[in-house]
Amino acid sequence: MKTNICKSAALVTFITAGAIGTLSLPVQAVESVTLQLATIASPGNVWLEAAQKFSDGVAERTDGKVSIQISHSGTTGSVRESVEALQIGTNDIVQTVIASLEPYDDLAAIESYPYLIRDEAHFDKVFNGPVGEELYDAIGQATGFKLIGAGFRGAREMASKKAVNTLSDLHGIKMRVPEIPVFRRTWESLGASPIPMSSKEVYTALNEGIIDAVENPLEAHIRSRYYEAADYVIMTNHVYGAYTFLFSDGRFASFSPELRAILEEEGRKAMQWGGEQTKKEIEGYKTQLQAHGVTILSPELSAFREELKPLAGEFPKLKPWIEKIAAVE
Repeated sequence: MKTNICKSAALVTFITAGAIGTLSLPVQAVESVTLQLATIASPGNVWLEAAQKFSDGVAERTDGKVSIQISHSGTTGSVRESVEALQIGTNDIVQTVIASLEPYDDLAAIESYPYLIRDEAHFDKVFNGPVGEELYDAIGQATGFKLIGAGFRGAREMASKKAVNTLSDLHGIKMRVPEIPVFRRTWESLGASPIPMSSKEVYTALNEGIIDAVENPLEAHIRSRYYEAADYVIMTNHVYGAYTFLFSDGRFASFSPELRAILEEEGRKAMQWGGEQTKKEIEGYKTQLQAHGVTILSPELSAFREELKPLAGEFPKLKPWIEKIAAVE
């Protein structure tokens, strides 16, 4: 059973970055507060830079009355632990993927459904359009969290000790997956042997042979140094994930209307900036991985997609959203 928390404390509104201009708000109406932001991003990573832009933007807009202090590199615990800390107030903000809310409601797993977002353009049309607004509202109402912004991370790809050129090459590969059922069923359906595991355990597990492969956006392959143990990157393009900033509804509702507006505007801007940077850097990520000795393989993906077509029937709560998102042109 999923947990529902503080459902009605605040409206969960997703407004496209750039859809409205920066509002002129009276700084004197904004309270002084220090907020703690947790992220697994590490120094040199684009998403830590995005978190810093969020912090800087809020400080500037509030004449320094609001300070966002960033704990990076997972120092507050795993993603799950960091999100749980929002409920008890030891974190005020967590930067993570939308699917991190899956323990609170199944709907959040839609962000990790395979081959649903087709490419960069489709990502932008979904998350920065009316379907994205509706989706954020539904996830927020179901989970009790406030979501701000959608940062394009690029496609999730495999880092593997073994070459994968065809679907059959996946059979028996021990694949680390996040602790989210849709990931496990995706890789089971493709013939791999998925092993749910916290992100903090992956590097050691890959080096020690507990797992053969892991999947993540390319920036995470570099941040987590998968290349030290995995000789191949397989361009599976199976999920185009979205980063977001999370607040608990209750905490967000406790802020003045002026501060809530500033946090939303600056959060969306920071996520959009991170997404644009990622788009520019994807080819550079490939070059960096190749410089570390990685071989990049690009299998024909039609068989992968075909094998996963029946998966929607296993997730009835996601099926209407799968159809709605797939229909966005």
